[in-house]
Amino acid sequence: MEQNAAKKRRRKRIAALVLLLCANALFAFTLWLLSRYDQISLDQIFYQLKTPAKGTSSSLLLSTTLLVSGITLGLTALDALLYAILSGALAGRLERFRRYRAYRASRICRFFYRRLLPLSLAVLLFSTSFFTLRLGALQYFYDFSTKSDFFEEHYTDPRQVALTFPERKRNLIYIFLESMENTFSDPTAGGKVTADFIPELTALREEGVSFSHTADKGGFYPFDGATWTAAAMVAQTAGVPIKITPATEEYGKEGAYMSGLTSLGDLLADAGYAQTLLLGSNASFAARDSYFNTHGDYRIVDFLSLKEEGRLPADYEEWWGYEDEKLFTFAKEEILRLAAGDAPFNFTMLTADTHFPDGYLCSLCKEEHDEQYANVLSCSSRQIASFITWLKAQPFYEDTAVVLVGDHLTMDPEFLSDIEEDYVRTSYNCFLNASPTPAKEKHREFSPFDLFPTTLAAMGVSIEGERLGLGTNLFSTEQTLTERYGYEALCEELSRRSVFYESTFFLSEDEEY
Repeated sequence: MEQNAAKKRRRKRIAALVLLLCANALFAFTLWLLSRYDQISLDQIFYQLKTPAKGTSSSLLLSTTLLVSGITLGLTALDALLYAILSGALAGRLERFRRYRAYRASRICRFFYRRLLPLSLAVLLFSTSFFTLRLGALQYFYDFSTKSDFFEEHYTDPRQVALTFPERKRNLIYIFLESMENTFSDPTAGGKVTADFIPELTALREEGVSFSHTADKGGFYPFDGATWTAAAMVAQTAGVPIKITPATEEYGKEGAYMSGLTSLGDLLADAGYAQTLLLGSNASFAARDSYFNTHGDYRIVDFLSLKEEGRLPADYEEWWGYEDEKLFTFAKEEILRLAAGDAPFNFTMLTADTHFPDGYLCSLCKEEHDEQYANVLSCSSRQIASFITWLKAQPFYEDTAVVLVGDHLTMDPEFLSDIEEDYVRTSYNCFLNASPTPAKEKHREFSPFDLFPTTLAAMGVSIEGERLGLGTNLFSTEQTLTERYGYEALCEELSRRSVFYESTFFLSEDEEY
């Protein structure tokens, strides 16, 4: 009988320990997310769970593992000690204290002694509630349970739109600028933004076309499903956000990525363009390789392929793979290769040095500001301007549209924490050598989805109806969906579940588009 009771108590203790470890791990992970990211959504978390993690920065993985594990074990040990004291289990060590002997005889002590599992469950409930409230899980699941026909009513299938390319097709150079937002050039934002940290990008914006939500510098608003790099790439080149659907795995794990979607890469491939994607990291991270292979069959030049080709040392690794100083050198080489061919080309690249936290200080960076991130931003601005100067000197530049766009707002939790509360943060955009002249460049309310048709228009492509995906050609006079419905209302509609989205963009193996 006593043996059975002892086994039962042991099982309870083991179960309680497992519950506490889970609770504290969830609490520690939530703390890490809140301290690491300025803005984080469940969409992004679920997306990472559904896509390959290979290529994640090793330093990021190590710091995450050590911090979360350390906090988890520390909290669990503290919980166990607190329970041992409250349940009277430390009688052997504290029996000499009269007050503790009296406490052991109290009802409170017996209450804790008999409720090991319920107390562990309570800790798990607290951690779950903390995670739910701080990451907006209730709103997320409410939105997912609420269906909307907005996509079905407003999505324009690019395959059903007449696109007229100019007789002499123009090249495209599309540069995703990691975390580049207009706040960095605006000292009126307050906080640590004490000067224009990106003056060269500011000058390029004034030289080219830069759409703004104000009469001055500005850009496009952040939308759920487009606030991290892989999602931003889809939003800007296909005109739709990433909407996580539990039923599908078609985010790259099987090599396919939203097979029913039509993107910029698909349209340019059909038009005979040679296409390259250049990254300073592993392209398989977040299934970026799957997206660009599925849509346009890009030649992908990344951290691993450069090593395989012997263009990077086999043991080389900096930051997310290699730094932007080398990235721009490889960009020049790849663009010259494309330009030497007979086909028009689309060269797409992503910078990385301005990734949070604090950015990567390379050999070209100067100590001109108090904050490291500000120094990295200024360094990146100079490198981009130098690269554009090189492009302008090339014979193919006259026939090339260049697009510079921030992929999303910075996720650095500290750098912009003290800016004015009512300041509206927007992402940077600049179109150089664009074919048309915009009817209205300022006071445009727009989204990353609008960049899809706008990029084609910058290349001189005529678009029937001026709409592709959920995007509107900003060079035209047509209203964007943001202008038509307002930012908040549009966000609300796009966050809801869309059966049309799921059935249209995710195709089974036996379906053809």
